Order: sequence, then C-alpha cells, then structure tokens
Amino acid sequence: MNTKHLSLFKQVIETGNITQVAKDLHVSQPAISMQLKRLEQEIGVSLFTIVGRNISVTDAGLTFLEYAESILSLEGQIYRAMEEFRLGNRGRIVVGTSPVVGTYLLPKLMLSFMQSYSDITVDLETRDDEEIERLVRMGSIDIGLTMKAPDDHFSLRVTQFSNDRLIGIQPSFPFNSRTILIPKDIPTPLSDELDLDIIRLDSTEAVKRFVMEGMGYGIILESAASLEISYGKLHSWNRYEPYLVVANVMTRPAERLSKSVWFFLNHLRT
Repeated sequence: MNTKHLSLFKQVIETGNITQVAKDLHVSQPAISMQLKRLEQEIGVSLFTIVGRNISVTDAGLTFLEYAESILSLEGQIYRAMEEFRLGNRGRIVVGTSPVVGTYLLPKLMLSFMQSYSDITVDLETRDDEEIERLVRMGSIDIGLTMKAPDDHFSLRVTQFSNDRLIGIQPSFPFNSRTILIPKDIPTPLSDELDLDIIRLDSTEAVKRFVMEGMGYGIILESAASLEISYGKLHSWNRYEPYLVVANVMTRPAERLSKSVWFFLNHLRT
C-alpha cells in the first residue's frame, strides 16, 4: 500500500474538497481523483462519495482513515529514528503540551534542553489533555506534557516531572465578590464551603486579566501569578487553601522511544 495515497486520502477527507487539495499540491484535480480511485479499487470498498466539488467520507472511509493516520504516524517515527542513526546525536522530537504547562512550566526547561542538546530540534504542539493522550498513543506526538494523568495509562509510560500549587488570587484593591474564575485546562478542586458562582475561562491569562479588573476571585498556578503578585497587580486570596498539583509526562513504551526522546526524558528528570 502506497503511503502517498494514504496521505492524499487523509488530506482530501480533512479538507472536504478535491479542488482545494489540487491547488495546495499544485497537481490536477483528475490526477487526484485517479489516485483516490486506485486506492478504493485496492481496498475493495467505497471510502467516500463525491457531490459536486465536495467529498463526503463513508463509514468504511472513517475506519480506514484511523488506520491510515496510524500508518502515516509510524512512517514519520521511522524516518526520525533513522535520521538519528545517520546523524548521531542529531534528531527531531515532537512534544505536545497543554496550554498551561507550555506557558508556565516549559519555557525554562526548553531553554536548558536546547543549550545542552543544540542539535536536537523540538517541535511544540499545544493541545488539550485528551488530544495529547490520543496523539501519544498514535505516535504523532513523542512526548506529552499535561496536568492530568490519563484514565487508562497501562499502555503509556506516565511519570511526574514537576510540582506546582494552585492558589487563590484577588485584585489589588478592596474587593468582595461571589464569583470565582477558573481556567478550563486545570483540574481544580473546590470546597463547598466557598459557596461562590463558578465561571470557567479559556486560559490562565484570561483569569488573571478578569481578576485584575475586579470581575471575581481566581484560582491559578502559583508560578503563573508570581510576577503579578510581586509587582502588586494581584494579591493572594487567603480563603482558598493552596493545593498541590503535578505535571505529568506521557510517552509510549520504552522500546519504541528514539534516542532524542530519551535525552529529553533524562533532562526532565534532572
């Protein structure tokens, strides 16, 4: 099976329009249609239907797409692994991180890693926790960094790499509110004793800005609030008891990890 045909099929299904894919790849539309037809003939079932210029995937096509993504991901892993053997300690790894980890915990780590391993390229992808877990399982991401451990981690290697605390914040001026603001991407335990209206925002930065304007109290990582607290833009909210949280690193089984990934994992541990 030609992986180029798999890649083309994936691109057409995700785009939903053969004409657009033809423009993106600088090839003719009939050429793409012919390659897709050959793929269907090889598989023996209908993978899609065409209505005008648009394409719609069948149930069989959706199942085929899942396998195609796995095959293409494995192909990428092979090329990266062989590139490392060819170049020695050079390589490329793909790190998936949740927004809060990528913003507040990863920068210092990335700086020290790049100083120690300047010949290893790190591609960063920001995703939500569930998407990171799925992509690590598929092999599209080599390393996943999240604040949430997967529900079923038996097929993954999951270890802690950093500790932080959730703290309460409030504006720098006299203040009273019945609203508490929480980022969506941080698991946040709350006591019923607080008896406040909860609003979840898209990011930690949004929570900080809303709290600065007096829109409510907030709960965020201590590392995310340290600068604003030191400059007096935010104050600690003492009604919320600080809560210890951990950031986790997820990878596939050890025998499937490249040398570059091991360098990164060892750097995390030290």
